[in-house]
Amino acid sequence: MSGGPLSGVRVLDLTHVLAGPYATGQLALMGAEVIRVERPGGGDFVRRHGGTDEMRAAGLGASFLSQNSGKRSVVLDLKDDAGRARFLDLAETADIVVENFRPGVVDRLGVGFEAIRGRRHDVIFASLSGYGQEGPLSGRPAYDHILQGISGLMAMTGEPGGGPMRVGLPIVDYVAGQALVQALLGALLQRARRPGEAQRLSVSMLDAMTAFMGPYAIHHETTGKLRGLEGNRAFADTPYSGRFETAEGALVVTANSPAQAARLCEALGRPDLPEAADVAAELAAIFRTRSADHWEEVLSAAHVPAARVRTLAEALAHPQMAGSATWKPLPVPQLGITVRAPALPFDAPWGPERLAPVPEFGADTDRVLATLSEEAPT
Repeated sequence: MSGGPLSGVRVLDLTHVLAGPYATGQLALMGAEVIRVERPGGGDFVRRHGGTDEMRAAGLGASFLSQNSGKRSVVLDLKDDAGRARFLDLAETADIVVENFRPGVVDRLGVGFEAIRGRRHDVIFASLSGYGQEGPLSGRPAYDHILQGISGLMAMTGEPGGGPMRVGLPIVDYVAGQALVQALLGALLQRARRPGEAQRLSVSMLDAMTAFMGPYAIHHETTGKLRGLEGNRAFADTPYSGRFETAEGALVVTANSPAQAARLCEALGRPDLPEAADVAAELAAIFRTRSADHWEEVLSAAHVPAARVRTLAEALAHPQMAGSATWKPLPVPQLGITVRAPALPFDAPWGPERLAPVPEFGADTDRVLATLSEEAPT
């Protein structure tokens, strides 16, 4: 993709699974040239994750399609002297190198920060890992589910008495991936201010996730109390907010402020509700009398935040999403289909007008390596 703010920036992507590829996928959508360096034998296992049998067999699974639009794929064996040499030649042309191996692996392979800085003096080298490059946990393997458990996230997710529960999507992967995007954009700005200096960045999935829980951490630090399994209890600790069952479907309401609570009571015809002995129980009884769609309309008209709980399919089919700048058609010419896929999660005048296809495994190896002599910096 060309024309975006990162047009002309070359990224070598040594990452796999979700967090790293999500980050480099965001860079590609902003115009960067992203070259996936995949290992022989089939590459990233998410090529075969999600979607139809045909998609998985082609190495174009749903997880892969969602975050690899417009990238190129080069297959190199970094354990082989020739493959390593070709990678270093390629790194000489790169602005950014991103990897998510366990700490120390890239150095043992001979493609770590020092090796690449010797070839590209102003390289931005970013490492994404579960726990950071140092510390007692640094050598452990880490996946989203494990990070949800060790970070404290699972300990506050779930119903009271029901035990910890993972969030229903790999949220730590995407939180860490977004942190990596933030770090790389900051590094590019720093390089523009102070050109010629190499930069080494490290993103810890544990740090990225726990940073999102700052209010809970400070609450514990100052009171000694921990927020635990609270189910659908609102963060604001008000009985006027939460999830409620209705005559048809579930409803979420967030009336956090006194003004919102007052409008809620008026909309329900119960200005006396604040005097009730159990406000939450009274609300539950009222909401069970009509459907969630009914209450969504009534409360929204009264400027009380409320919505029927929807599935992802229902959310994407909602009229509000019809003009979304984020969701765009993604052609998959290898299979003769087009799917709806996410682009950048915001609208900007330089955002991509369309999504480019994802690369087949190793499709660009010969073409990219053949141009190395032409692209090497002078």
